Amino acid sequence: MGEEIEPQREEGFELVAAQVRANAADTGTFFRVLASKLADALGDRVKLERSGGLFKRDRPVNGIELDLTDAGAGTVLSARRENGGAVACTVARRVRGIVLSTKQVSMREWVEELVSALGDEARRSEQTWKALHGLLS
Repeated sequence: MGEEIEPQREEGFELVAAQVRANAADTGTFFRVLASKLADALGDRVKLERSGGLFKRDRPVNGIELDLTDAGAGTVLSARRENGGAVACTVARRVRGIVLSTKQVSMREWVEELVSALGDEARRSEQTWKALHGLLS
């Protein structure tokens, strides 16, 4: 019976991955929609950077940082909208809470890293899987 659930979960994750890739194709949609959905799904593991002002929550998202580490090891992904609309993306690797490497990557590479890290996270945590599955709605 457990074997039937895993393929369904894998197929469901492929739908989530496709949704992430589609939203990331347009940087406006990425920062307006996907960043907020990821923050809702992953809670305090996501930090959103907004432009200044008194009511920041109403301001557009200019950056996102996702801490997808487990027990101090794993991936931290950051993307920030630069002046002129370009997006600067970085991928950092942590081991025991220490960043061993950080590299700047293209948006496409960043999205693939994100999908991979989310897949790993969903395999480890039923709660995360359910939250990520909620991205489809």
